Order: sequence, then C-alpha cells, then structure tokens
Amino acid sequence: MLSGRHGGRRRSRAGRAVGAGLGALLLAAAANAAGGEIAPHRALYEVGLVRADPAAGIAGISGAAFYEWSSACDRIVVNRDTRLSVQPPEGEPVSVQVEFSAWERMDGLAYGFSGKTVRNGVLTETRSGTARFAAAGSAGEAAYSQPHGRRVALGPGTLFPAAWARDVIDHARTGRGLMTRTVFFGEDEDDLLTASVLVLPDGAAGKGPEAPAALDGLARWRARFAFFNAGGEALPTFETTEWFYENGVGGDAMLVFPDFTIRYSLKAVELHDPPEC
Repeated sequence: MLSGRHGGRRRSRAGRAVGAGLGALLLAAAANAAGGEIAPHRALYEVGLVRADPAAGIAGISGAAFYEWSSACDRIVVNRDTRLSVQPPEGEPVSVQVEFSAWERMDGLAYGFSGKTVRNGVLTETRSGTARFAAAGSAGEAAYSQPHGRRVALGPGTLFPAAWARDVIDHARTGRGLMTRTVFFGEDEDDLLTASVLVLPDGAAGKGPEAPAALDGLARWRARFAFFNAGGEALPTFETTEWFYENGVGGDAMLVFPDFTIRYSLKAVELHDPPEC
C-alpha cells in the first residue's frame, strides 16, 4: 500500500526524479545553450502511470508537473510543483503535492534548497538547507535546517545539480561513452547519488516526440540515466530515459523505479528573455 514509509519514499522519489532527471538537465542546457544564451522558461508536463507491479500498491497515477527556471545573474533558480492523484488497488485516490525550490551559484560552490510534501491536504514532510564547497573540487558539507541538525559530508569531486548538468550537456555534445558523477540533490533520504548517463547516438535515439513550436529547429538529445545510492548499492534507485533541448527545455521522459514506471509528457513551454546583468 502507499501508506507507510515505503509508500512515502516512492512518492518522494517520483517527485525528486523530476529534479534529478528533467530538472537538472533543464538547468544545464540553459546554462550551456548555443551562443552562450540562457533561456529562462516555464514548462508544463502531463504525468501518467505506464506500469506497476502488484507489490507496488499502485493502480494508477495521473497529474501534472510545473517547472520554472530563472536566472538571478549570480545564480540559477528553480521552482517545481508536482501534483499527482495516486490510485491504490482499493479505496479512494490519494492526492500528493511535491514542491521543491533550489538555487545554485553560477560557480557551483553553493546550493540552497527547500521542499515539502502534502498528502490529502496534510503536510507530511519538509526539507531545507544549504550546502557549500570551499573551492572547486574540494570536499564540502550540506547542513539542514529541516530536519534540524542533519549534516551530509560531500567528498571531493561531488557536484551540485546545475554543475553536474553542465557536464551532461558537454558530454552530449561529444557523445563519448558513459559518464559517472556523484551529485548532491537534497530532495529526500537519498541526498547523495551516483549518476551515470549514456547519450544515445542519433541512430538509436529514434524519431522522438513532436517539438512544441517554441522549440522547433533546436538541437536535442536523448539519454539514459541511472541514479545509485552513493553508499554503493548495486541496483539503481531509479532510471530515466529522456529528451532534452539545447536551450534548456526538457522534453518527454520515462522514469523507471524498481516496481513502477511514470511517463512525463511535455505539453506547453513558455520562453522568457534572460535578465540584463
């Protein structure tokens, strides 16, 4: 069933996957768009269940995810609001809202985050904090205000989402093999993840979905991601296969968890001018 610790982690992972997959790639592509242009934007995704094992306790998932990227000149700012209706095999559907906001300094040395989960109108989880590195490539630490007192050590070479995603875009442009990095997200119990990405060659990527008019003619890639608990677990926490565009907009995605799969379909995108800095 979706009640209890495991059901809660499934819901938080589904919300977190948008940040770890779509959200991070949106940041990266915008920061590395052709000609150095940044493309602040808002995007709306339709969410639906593709499959679920009987043990998952899920008969259906539907809803929407709203994503907003903006720049404050010295930092990148992301706001995300995911609203789902989760239908168990028996009984009434459960409404789940996952909100998450984060900022990251352009140099990748500081990161702040806050989020909450509301289930059937009741606040069930809050999470917030900041994380810093003294210098590029050095060790760092994340300190939480919620849950109070929680600290996570960040080893040398750990990246925050936007810095990691810049590496993803560079990797997509070169198209060479498998890239693996350790990334701190701060969205749920699996704060620190090992992220592997394989960009599919054009011949294997397939035709892909039709692009919205605002994205017509832009370069895009399709990639497969696997996210592992940084503690060294053999199996991934979740995997994604997704499209992303050179101007920072994430396209359709498939998020695969051990016992269920969710589909995100890009329905609308609104592009904005970057700020004058």
